[in-house]
Amino acid sequence: MKKRLFLLLLVLGSLRVSAQQGSVIDRFFEKYESDRSFTLVSITPKMFSMFSKVSVNSVEGKRMMQVIQKLRGLRILAKENTKDGPRMFKEATSFLGKDLEDLMVVRDGDSDIRFMVKENSHGNIAELVMLVGGKDEFVAMSLVGDIDLNEISQIAGNLNISGFDKLNKLDRKKL
Repeated sequence: MKKRLFLLLLVLGSLRVSAQQGSVIDRFFEKYESDRSFTLVSITPKMFSMFSKVSVNSVEGKRMMQVIQKLRGLRILAKENTKDGPRMFKEATSFLGKDLEDLMVVRDGDSDIRFMVKENSHGNIAELVMLVGGKDEFVAMSLVGDIDLNEISQIAGNLNISGFDKLNKLDRKKL
């Protein structure tokens, strides 16, 4: 009987730890991922592992591959041509955990863009969350891994994710 109780506690404890290691915005993604009016992109650790095996010849490509090798997941939830952008932005913000820290907030015309980070024990970023709420669009993005902000901001302009290009405006000398 004691062994069963111990095993049950061990399993429940490990489930709690694995849940804590997930993205802080997971509940928001789970709420809308089955809604077909959203575009959903989910890149798993396996896919990042496969990306890292692609051979590249350019310096830029090699730099991008070094960054990709450190990533464990990317999730994007987007809705275009919607009047719900500001409401969705506010709702997504309410799902954020207290362990996230604001990195940058941008108000650009009719769009609000917010970048938040969760640091790991090495001083790098464990998760980067970006929210974009515009009058006709909404984007939520979660990037998980061992992220060096300097590296991510260098390749941000090459990625076609609404709002992500704002990262390359960070002053790298201050990071």
